[in-house]
Amino acid sequence: SGKKFNRDGDMGPDPESSFYLKPENCSDNSYSISGNTFLLKYGTGVVAEWDPYVNRNFTSDTVKAVKIGTEQRSVGFVPPGMDLHVADAEQQSSPLTLYNSKQSKFSVIAGSLGIKDNEPYFFAIQKQGGATPVIYSEAQQVFSGAEVARKKIAERIKIVTPDKYINTLGGVLSIAADAVWEHPTYLHGSIGWRMRLNGWRGPYVGDVLGWHDRAKTHFKAYSLSQVTAPLTGPVVMDTALHLARSLEMLGTSVFSNGYICRNPNGDFRPHHYDMNLVYIDALLRHFNWTGDLAFAKEMWPVITRHLSWEKRNFDPDDDGLYDAYAAIWASDALQYSGGSVTHSSAYNYKANKETAILARLLGEDAAPYEAEAAKILKAVNTILWMPGKGSYAEFKDLLGNKLLHPAAAVWTLYHAVDSDVPDPFQAYQSMRYIDDHIPHIPVRAKGIEEGYSTISTSKWMPYDWSLNNVATAEVMHTALANWQAGRQEKGFNLFKSELLSTMYLGGSAGNIGQISYYDAARGEAYRDFADPVAMTARCLVEGLFGILPNALKGEVLIKPGFPASWNNASIHVPDIFIDYKRNGKEDTYTIIPAFEKKMPLKLLVKANGSGIQSVTVNGKKVAWKNSSDAIETPVIEVSAGLQSRYLIKISWSGKRTAAVGLESRYIHGSKLNVQFPGGVIQKVADPQNILEQVQKVNDRLSAVVTAAKGNYTVFIQVRQNEFSWWVPLNLIIKDAVEITAPFKQSKDDLHFTITNNTGSLIRGKLVVNDGDHAFARTLEIKPGMVFTQMSVAAEHIIPGTNKISFSWDGFSTHQHVVNWNVTQPLKNPLTLDLEKLFNDKVTNIFKNQYLSPRPTVSTLQLPTQGIGDWTHPLKTATIDDKGLRERAGKDNRIHLPQGIPFS
Repeated sequence: SGKKFNRDGDMGPDPESSFYLKPENCSDNSYSISGNTFLLKYGTGVVAEWDPYVNRNFTSDTVKAVKIGTEQRSVGFVPPGMDLHVADAEQQSSPLTLYNSKQSKFSVIAGSLGIKDNEPYFFAIQKQGGATPVIYSEAQQVFSGAEVARKKIAERIKIVTPDKYINTLGGVLSIAADAVWEHPTYLHGSIGWRMRLNGWRGPYVGDVLGWHDRAKTHFKAYSLSQVTAPLTGPVVMDTALHLARSLEMLGTSVFSNGYICRNPNGDFRPHHYDMNLVYIDALLRHFNWTGDLAFAKEMWPVITRHLSWEKRNFDPDDDGLYDAYAAIWASDALQYSGGSVTHSSAYNYKANKETAILARLLGEDAAPYEAEAAKILKAVNTILWMPGKGSYAEFKDLLGNKLLHPAAAVWTLYHAVDSDVPDPFQAYQSMRYIDDHIPHIPVRAKGIEEGYSTISTSKWMPYDWSLNNVATAEVMHTALANWQAGRQEKGFNLFKSELLSTMYLGGSAGNIGQISYYDAARGEAYRDFADPVAMTARCLVEGLFGILPNALKGEVLIKPGFPASWNNASIHVPDIFIDYKRNGKEDTYTIIPAFEKKMPLKLLVKANGSGIQSVTVNGKKVAWKNSSDAIETPVIEVSAGLQSRYLIKISWSGKRTAAVGLESRYIHGSKLNVQFPGGVIQKVADPQNILEQVQKVNDRLSAVVTAAKGNYTVFIQVRQNEFSWWVPLNLIIKDAVEITAPFKQSKDDLHFTITNNTGSLIRGKLVVNDGDHAFARTLEIKPGMVFTQMSVAAEHIIPGTNKISFSWDGFSTHQHVVNWNVTQPLKNPLTLDLEKLFNDKVTNIFKNQYLSPRPTVSTLQLPTQGIGDWTHPLKTATIDDKGLRERAGKDNRIHLPQGIPFS
């Protein structure tokens, strides 16, 4: 028919039936057969009356005159001797029925062929007008050449580990990474969204998998699309789009000097995303892979124009905190109204810090970039870091009370870690926030062991696209941040969980998809999308194998993130070969670097014991040193110098100490006692200030817990023999007495539990509600025990919110339990006059224009009608109370089933 799929036939957006042989899609086919070749013409014939894609606006009388496009042609061949003829696409009850059918208005080609064992047969279909058509005599050569090319790409990355689910990743990643490349740039997706964009994270894959030439070509092509004039522009919000975003017009503030357009090679067109940030981030990381200062010099103006553009548009008050203008993949419907945003500030910190390093190497002035980096770092860690929560805020409001928004999404935390913003304690706590506050979804299937789970990007509700999804790239970036924070077991678990989800349990084997099957709102979507392909590659190379070159510094850092249970692992990428083997207490690393720039190597490994007998490099004993900021496990640093090949052997001794005496939970005022047998406690870091009366003597620590209910982390620096590291104590603080209730309550009843979290017997009084509805009884709850209230008589229950109170020994606690499924009507309800609280009819809520207060800067914000977002700026909703008013009748009053009146 010549019609395109919605998303090029990709999984999710286009149904499987898109690929079915449908008669209605054959109504325009015209075949010419010559021997074993054929020509198909299509795309200009009559549109079938039943075509749902085209005929929505036509009647059956007029549709026959409608054309759907210019003529298209495809040519093809089949094996010589095959019987070919035109058949009827409506006759598909069996292959034989289709073959025996005659040509009709629904033309399809059919044929039969007698085949022999071990004899190759070739078939080809090719769009005419492209490359020179292949003839059958060349088929074997073309096919063999294609297989050689495929194999060369698939074997580019080679992995061997003890985990069969990881070992297939080399070929999968190589092919997927090649699929999202089309000279001169990386694409948004391999099938769906196969278009050019300077973001998001797809271009990372070039350097990580050793395609440095492709990466350079990509960066250079987009540098030609950076706007250079005007130098500045006015802030112009788009009135046609209800002020939700800036006017997409070159010359305005957003689309002025420094902005990089969506298409390469000087195609100057505005686009509604700030893809500058990730483009520059990938570019600066490119220099750390290659050390190419000549290219850095060439790109210097691009980088500096970008930094000025970011500062001018998104930090106009010069406080070091930046707004985010659709700057990440998860940016649809994400708007901060000029606020101070963690993830964009982190990007800008990293960019300024790395630019300062480049400046010194290129003979440029580094001072402005060093100063800006320092300002950003201080602002983020003093204003957006929340010590009590152990997390960064999502953002801080520009207007009103300038509140912090504490429920951060995963992108806030992984971008901060990936951009080197937090110190080691903050990085660890940020990942713990994700453990405790981001929904985890079990990944389960027959044959898969327990213990795997993926995550959503946030816990925000109600759902809106990109704000709360289960997206592979987001999970992978979070896994990488766990590795970067020193949590290798958690990083690997999350990494493998997502591989199981997308590559093995999804709808397309070996797929590195955009959206997971576990995404309840969107469902599984897209194959080999550039963003997750690149982040999976970064997880493998930077996280699992810890390959971290810094060519600008002149050093290759290898920091393996293997699970502790692994005794072997190897990887071969174009830049380096690493082979790891463990035999009892001896670890052996064989490393052969092949970077463009020769650099000394430093190996950082987690300890496999309490001491070291020896460390050798190529047979010679070398010194090592303790990594003082290591968390969870001791880490040693081995500086191996500049060699063409490294054979590093580490002989460990002893068994590492672990914390003894930790309780599963604590309450305010309880005693913390912990011991590290064989170790010595050196320091205590309590960043959340939850301990008092801290005493440490040799291997013992005691303190009083003073925190409110929540999850916290205290860090204990322990020395054992030659090792020193920080042990995180992840403490769960509970209320002394805890009242909990299920969300769903039974009709005319209340169910709840009361837990005694103390170490003592508690005698107290339970009261449900007050006044006429009060229900009371005395309770005695043993230490650590749970009392379950199975039922409360209906006369004690209030429709709606019920207050459950428990008091003992001068203390009290309460909880509210909601149950609207109550038939007991309220007695003598008192109505309150709310009229003075309204300034308009509720039915007009989305008919007004909300124009003030609004930021005076370029930003993304709520549309003027008060509903929608920057991606749906014209969205509205009709609030119609006609039925409600009819129900109210002449008395202008309605009663809820619980007897609650409204008038």
